[in-house]
Amino acid sequence: MIKRITSFTVVALLIFSLSGSSIYARTSSRDELKPAENTATKEGAKNQKNEKLRTDILKLLADAKAGKVAPVLRPQQPKNSNSLSKAAKVGIVVGIAVAVIAIIVIAKDKGPGRVL
Repeated sequence: MIKRITSFTVVALLIFSLSGSSIYARTSSRDELKPAENTATKEGAKNQKNEKLRTDILKLLADAKAGKVAPVLRPQQPKNSNSLSKAAKVGIVVGIAVAVIAIIVIAKDKGPGRVL
């Protein structure tokens, strides 16, 4: 039995090690073939987006310091005691009740001198 398990393990290891491909050894060929002018236009567009975002954030901060922007108050929900639904709670109680009743019935069938 041990020989069979050992041989199966060795065969499985050989199959997995020989059929695997090395994906970590190479970089993607798409990264190597990027033209220089394409990356320059992407960087320019990225810088424009960053500058626009920066100006929007600075404007928002200035408005907040001046008191023009008020935070939105959201109603808070009361915290639940636990995350179980009502049906789950009922199911747990019914399961415990069935288990207790089953233990009582089995104990009565066995008689007073015999315990489970």
